Amino acid sequence: MRIKFYFFIGISALLILQSSLIAQQKYYTGIVTDTIPVNFQNLYNLSRPSIIPQTETIRVNGKLLSNKNFTFYYSTASFKLSDSLHFSIFDTIMVTYLAVKLLLKPEYENRSLVYKFEPKSGDTLRIAQDVSNPLSPESIFGSNIEKSGTLVRGFTVGNNQDLTLTSGLRLQLSGKLSNDIEVVASITDDNTPIQPEGNTATLEELDKVFIQVKHPNVTATFGDYDLQENSGEFGMINRKLEGLMAEFNYGGQKGYIAIATAKGKFSTSQFTGLDGVQGPYQLYGANGENDIIIIAGTENVYVDGIKVSRGERNDYTVDYANAQITFTTNKLITSASRITVDFQYSDMQYTRNFFGAGIQSELMDNKLGINFQYLQEGDDKSSPIDVALSDSDQAILAAAGNNRLRATKTGVALATADSLGVVHGTYQAIDTLIYNKSYTYYLYNPGSTNAIYTVSFSYVGQGSGDYINLSIGDYQFVGINQGSYAPIIFLPMPESKQLADLAFNYQLDKGMSLQMEIAGSMWNQNTFSSVDKNGDDGYARNLLFKMDPRFIKIGDLNLGQIGFSYKDRFIESTFTSLDRIDSIEYNRDYNISDTAASENEELREFNLTLIPLGELNINSSYSYVQRGNFNSDRFNNTIEYSGKNYSLNYNLDYVSSDDSSYQSSWVRQKGSGSYSFGIFNGTRFPCRR
Repeated sequence: MRIKFYFFIGISALLILQSSLIAQQKYYTGIVTDTIPVNFQNLYNLSRPSIIPQTETIRVNGKLLSNKNFTFYYSTASFKLSDSLHFSIFDTIMVTYLAVKLLLKPEYENRSLVYKFEPKSGDTLRIAQDVSNPLSPESIFGSNIEKSGTLVRGFTVGNNQDLTLTSGLRLQLSGKLSNDIEVVASITDDNTPIQPEGNTATLEELDKVFIQVKHPNVTATFGDYDLQENSGEFGMINRKLEGLMAEFNYGGQKGYIAIATAKGKFSTSQFTGLDGVQGPYQLYGANGENDIIIIAGTENVYVDGIKVSRGERNDYTVDYANAQITFTTNKLITSASRITVDFQYSDMQYTRNFFGAGIQSELMDNKLGINFQYLQEGDDKSSPIDVALSDSDQAILAAAGNNRLRATKTGVALATADSLGVVHGTYQAIDTLIYNKSYTYYLYNPGSTNAIYTVSFSYVGQGSGDYINLSIGDYQFVGINQGSYAPIIFLPMPESKQLADLAFNYQLDKGMSLQMEIAGSMWNQNTFSSVDKNGDDGYARNLLFKMDPRFIKIGDLNLGQIGFSYKDRFIESTFTSLDRIDSIEYNRDYNISDTAASENEELREFNLTLIPLGELNINSSYSYVQRGNFNSDRFNNTIEYSGKNYSLNYNLDYVSSDDSSYQSSWVRQKGSGSYSFGIFNGTRFPCRR
């Protein structure tokens, strides 16, 4: 049960915190000495379970033992003497060690077993005897811990099932174990895969289990937690994880280490809406699969570049189990609606492991900031979930390289015969000639004596398949490369991603900074295969100079405030990030075509801010993007003029792009104005195109 596991690692968290306190003697009881007689079991328990590792010394009859003469078990605060050591049952052991000031005892009990001699029978009996301090929540956790929870017992019986017993435990703890150590825990032994409904703005996660132990310098979290880190522009990560995370903060240095199982992988779905259709709209995985489960609460939904809110009274609802999104009447969808959904999902193929570590340091009186982060996320190919890979399947994956279309096997199988030896399939094979070449396709014809096959179809993309889907289980042959489905089964390719990111931030002056960042990535798209690995590695760099608006004077001439920034970014085509790094409307802002998606990208951006008057703000920027033969120039200008009773805003956005085969340009304008007169307010939108 998960409760046993997390209770164990929760106690282990206390041992981890001990090492962080080693320089602060006020947390210790000082030297503790236990005198223990030798016993036949050769297992000895200390009086204090919170021993500081490597502080123990052991003597037998006054003789100091070396580490080779005993074995210590810190998790149970016990030890054994070596069998090669000469000692007798009459010897005495003296153990000296340091321990943390915790009120935890090695054992808790309501009754103890005592040996009692019975004169009449001449036997020695074991009798349960009440202890002086019976077990209670206060005896374990102390009086400073707040506790709440529920315990459920029940049974289920029916005319078509046997009697089954059910039980459930939910326990919440919070409070202080000592002056500087605080614990927060939510523990359950329920094992429910049920996800919360996606029709409310706030989600209650039914299966979230964690123990968190806090110290002013160290925090340890065990169980279910969210990891959100932002290391520069390339190292952003947001994951729901299950495992261990340790965070520290000391003397201007802070960092974290996370070792966990990832609940899902990141993906983005982009599509346009349909007139009069609010949903449901299907969301797809990274490879176009639709049999996925969205991890509850991980979605970020944008319509026309603006983030919208979940909830029946807000903008959309989500069916997490079916990976579908439906918009409410508060957000009307048309054929011009641009919808983008970032989410985490599970495809139930492999156990997915995660490791992350990062450190931030402030140097030179906090003028120089250094941020380093390493992330690794990947499938465990030796731990499949809902798939069983045979030796032949693994051989196919090993030869497939990074080509997903090569990691396939036939979806055609001969149907099994019934008890009378009659084969009942759903498809029959039709042999024909197409372009004077023999070709076999499969016709959906259940009930026919010629239908002796069962066929599984997979989506391969429009124009890449020979079949279309008419209904559930019914696929129709429409011609070679005229459909989007093929009679094949995709074998799951386990992947692995690694990313290292190093960022510097130097404060040149007040309001003036220089930021530099470099990142490297490795994306192994098929860990079964050693083929096609030349394009797995990639790198990216970023340079940003920024000067906040400051007053500029030339002699007696006051030019107002002037701000400036310059950005130079390069991303290699083989570089891959673990999360989104560009803005939602990035491709549209620069009119980037899909044909340039696999090219190196270079971005340069100049931004100038002018504030000649307190009421007037002018912001102008020029950006240039190049991907292979594609290049795009963008001019964006915004003017804001506001006073006590009025506000004017105008934006002009011009983009010109060239892809060697075509040229295009467009202009977007948007303006707004508002004024107030006494108790009357008015707003006008004179320009928008």
